[in-house]
Amino acid sequence: MKVQYVGPRVEISHHGISYKKSKEDKYIYLMVALEILKDIDNNYALKRRYIHPYNTTPLKESELHNVLSYYEKNVEAHVEKEEQRYEEKIKHEIEYVTGLIHLSDIEKEVWIKNIELMRKYRIQRAINKIYYVHCIQNIREIIIHKKIEELSTPLNKHFFHVLNSLRGSLIEGIPSKDATVIEKTDKDNNMMIILNIKQ
Repeated sequence: MKVQYVGPRVEISHHGISYKKSKEDKYIYLMVALEILKDIDNNYALKRRYIHPYNTTPLKESELHNVLSYYEKNVEAHVEKEEQRYEEKIKHEIEYVTGLIHLSDIEKEVWIKNIELMRKYRIQRAINKIYYVHCIQNIREIIIHKKIEELSTPLNKHFFHVLNSLRGSLIEGIPSKDATVIEKTDKDNNMMIILNIKQ
């Protein structure tokens, strides 16, 4: 399944379509998460710290499937299954709107047409998010398996978002891990963001 940027979360009703700009498409964070996944799987027997380099060549979208399938053999089948569940969710939305008794037939028709109009947009956005979540889960598995205690990356909005997603995954997952995210300046005066994990 292809990943591609579509845009922020869409809000749909019988009044129209609007975009929630604070809810970005996970696509913009996916390649950063993939970079970390690819780079983190090293020998941490002596030093359990991962420092993401400042000057790396970003991965290409074409590398997504190769990197993810290395860690998760059936990733495509999982993504497809989850995408189908999302399509079911859209079907249930239409059924829900059809059953609303306080709306006129015209209002229902407008709402349903708006849902149909944004179907491809929302499905692509869901696919991007599904891949992102799988990427985060795979990084989490490596952190736990290799007993990594610290991840350090440049401070920008993409790395900030990814490390906070990782923190949430570590705290909520089984086994649960205590994790914190802090900002810090390194010895060269570069702003860093650090994920600390208690193993």
